[in-house]
Amino acid sequence: MTQEIAEKKIINLLQFARKAGKVVTGADACIRELNSRGLRLIVIANDSSDRSVRRIKHQINELDLTTPLMRLGSQEALSNALGVHQTGIYGVKDKQFAARMLEYHSSIANVEEQSAN
Repeated sequence: MTQEIAEKKIINLLQFARKAGKVVTGADACIRELNSRGLRLIVIANDSSDRSVRRIKHQINELDLTTPLMRLGSQEALSNALGVHQTGIYGVKDKQFAARMLEYHSSIANVEEQSAN
């Protein structure tokens, strides 16, 4: 599977999860959900601010969580696809959606590793 196809599949899953009410948007909302241990995955746009990313990582470390982080796309592309205000951080609350997105994301990493060899 190519990187482009995998990214489209991840975005499609994010759209389904949002329609199901399983996505929170923005750093503050994600931090609140992390505090209640309600997030299974955090998707961060590649052009998100370093400060926002540091806040999320700090909260994960403070709470000793294992919530995975995924870098994907741009803030504009993700926000437009999900129909929300422009933000670069999205939290996925559903275990199955998160697992499937991570599966597609790992296929991207495998493709990148193979092309490097």
